[in-house]
Amino acid sequence: MKNLVLIAGSVAIFLIYFAGCTKSYPFAPIQALEQVKFTTGDTTYLEITPPFTGFDHPTSLLIGNDDLMYVVNSGDDRIVMMDISGRVLGECAILQPTAIAQDLRLDLLVGGAVANASGDTVGALFRIHLVPVNHQIEQARIDTIWKEDAHPSRRFVGIAVMPDNQYLAARTGPDNSSFIDPDTRVLRFSDADHFITPVTDLATGTGTGITFINHVTGLSAFPSSHDFIILQSSEGVAFGAIWMVYENDPNFEGWLPKFDPSDVSQASVDFIRPNRFVDPTSVTMDNTRLDIFIADPAQDSIFKFNSKGVFRQESFGSFATNGQMMRPTGVAFFDKTLYVSDADANCIFRFKLNSDF
Repeated sequence: MKNLVLIAGSVAIFLIYFAGCTKSYPFAPIQALEQVKFTTGDTTYLEITPPFTGFDHPTSLLIGNDDLMYVVNSGDDRIVMMDISGRVLGECAILQPTAIAQDLRLDLLVGGAVANASGDTVGALFRIHLVPVNHQIEQARIDTIWKEDAHPSRRFVGIAVMPDNQYLAARTGPDNSSFIDPDTRVLRFSDADHFITPVTDLATGTGTGITFINHVTGLSAFPSSHDFIILQSSEGVAFGAIWMVYENDPNFEGWLPKFDPSDVSQASVDFIRPNRFVDPTSVTMDNTRLDIFIADPAQDSIFKFNSKGVFRQESFGSFATNGQMMRPTGVAFFDKTLYVSDADANCIFRFKLNSDF
């Protein structure tokens, strides 16, 4: 990746107030908004500073259908609810939170863990009911909708909600020796939280085919679509990001890869260049342009692709931030702004392109 030149500059625009709710987070005092420019090629970025701080290992984040931000604060087993300006609105406790999504009823779906009878923790899925308590997340009912009692090493690392409120949950674990029930699977659930079926359009195991999944790390659906992107580490497989497109006709119902290297006409598509990613953990989409952003903390980088799978020069790495991004693990996009959670810097960075001003 090309080195980026950091150009300092600032514009005081408005004040952001950081205020806690039930629990007091050590957020910075009132500060003026500052924008730091840096360039790559012909593109200028604006990093909006200061970043949102005061987190403890924020591994992923979501900007939901309610236009609020939800941060998976894995360091102290909490989900933090914020508004877009960075004001903390509330929080709730989830053991070992790993993934989060929101359906069209504004319920939160969260991957985490519960303790079993022997004292071990097992992977689980939770539903947080926000609407009945007017989004007072501390008061919301939390239902455990699925748990892996017989397999304590399994965890859910991604959730993708469909337009009909069905959802997919990406499960991972160390043991994929079983043909019937391997640890690594994508499970499909109904809108009423009933398990439907594993998504067998993805093949568990090591291999060079585009649909092989071995160690899944993330999952996200496209807005108003059944299409999704699943992420995985490069261990044992060639493709760290797989774009799956939903088809439903009299002869077939399921998902097929949007880009397939076995198709000669698609073999050169940037999105499926073998071994491009090392350990990508989060993916998000610009709902307007359908650009795709993928965070790969192993490379300290954010990769950007357009809707045709073309690599964009707006991709950037850790040295491009004034706040020194160290391990970007989560990404979300809202109102022309890219939000990046950094699990080592314990903050959330924000970026805009100059074309958005």
